[in-house]
Amino acid sequence: MSSSRFHLRAALLAAALTAAAVLVPAAPAAAHDELLASSPSPGAALDSAPTEVTLTFSADVLTIGAAVIVADGAGKDWAAAAPAVDNGVVSVPLVPALPAGGYEIRWRVVSQDGHPISGVIPFTIGGAAPLTRTPVATPATRTASDAASTADTTPQNQSAREDQGIIRILLVGAGGAIIAVAAYAAFHLLRRKKGTSQ
Repeated sequence: MSSSRFHLRAALLAAALTAAAVLVPAAPAAAHDELLASSPSPGAALDSAPTEVTLTFSADVLTIGAAVIVADGAGKDWAAAAPAVDNGVVSVPLVPALPAGGYEIRWRVVSQDGHPISGVIPFTIGGAAPLTRTPVATPATRTASDAASTADTTPQNQSAREDQGIIRILLVGAGGAIIAVAAYAAFHLLRRKKGTSQ
């Protein structure tokens, strides 16, 4: 094998490894399934008790790991059965005649990529006041980890994570361009090599 051809193959291998290094970290940037709508809707003030809760997601979610709790102020669960999953819609029947009060739908499902997602949807029945959460720690006693956890959920940090996803997508495109340019250069160099050797 000639020295020029060896260096050419080495350059192609380096380009492929560079592109692979870009593509592999970009996989987690794929969007997870998300909640599109719910019944009752967040903050709904209902005159009468609903008979079921429904959650509609952007895509099918896994049946395994789906959990829905409809809790009152005392923490009692008013869900009458396990949730049913059908084409991205999760539903659960409720105990008949829920009394007036504030409630929270506490849900957790697993998206198609295996990532768990969860949330809380408050609603009220019969003009009752919404549930209020008791802080687990005062500002003076919060630990550094608590502060970090809260900071991570701010809109600024969520926006930063979205920007990182966009950057990864751009890097994926750059990796593909590197491979294309390297293949094009290799093709013409090999043609020129053959032409000069004849």
